[in-house]
Amino acid sequence: MDIRKYMYLAVIGLVSMTLISGCLGYGRISYQPRYVKGAVTIQELVENSDEYNVYYSGYAVNNPSGIMFDPKNDSKTLVPTDRWINIEDQDTVSEVVSWIKIHDYPWYYPGLHKIIGPDKEFYGYLFTGWHNVTAKAINEGELLVYDLPAPPQYYGPSAEIEDD
Repeated sequence: MDIRKYMYLAVIGLVSMTLISGCLGYGRISYQPRYVKGAVTIQELVENSDEYNVYYSGYAVNNPSGIMFDPKNDSKTLVPTDRWINIEDQDTVSEVVSWIKIHDYPWYYPGLHKIIGPDKEFYGYLFTGWHNVTAKAINEGELLVYDLPAPPQYYGPSAEIEDD
């Protein structure tokens, strides 16, 4: 091989390493199938919400984008940005989940997801209709979770405003 081929290989290797390392440090969500034996359900999370630090993202309790459950008894911590709102009581958790469930559009179907860190470890749960979330590792065992987009609004034909 001549020197040019080695240079090309070195450049390709350097670019590949840069791209790969750029993706490190970010978490992801993984869809939690409903009918898998032993899978946690959203109802179980609501019933056991005292075992979690619970936050919702959205405009208000009656207009949420998603709800996040961070287990209290593990060494992993979900760190919400300031747009996530902490929920202290089970009734509010149940209400937020109910409001998320009514947002059922072909492109936004609420589901339960596991939040997985860059270390491939489980951090918590997210119930939302959005298909991704930005979560970045900030310290060992801490994942910063950014807020979700605004809840979907449906403005179909029946919602058109007519001028009189």
